[in-house]
Amino acid sequence: MNWKYWLSAGEPRARYVLLMAVGVVLMMSISYPFWAPGGRGMAAFAAVAAVILAHVSAKSIMRP
Repeated sequence: MNWKYWLSAGEPRARYVLLMAVGVVLMMSISYPFWAPGGRGMAAFAAVAAVILAHVSAKSIMRP
């Protein structure tokens, strides 16, 4: 497994940023019923999880 590939931002960066933004917004909107009643802590956890999932999804889409 190439850890450098998975832990670095994607190239070209504009496409990576677009995929990340769409992914995070989509993940946060889908998971709203779960984190909304939980308060700030649960929202922070959901945001971190959404960023990680969006990053993996973006890198999988951009994989050569």
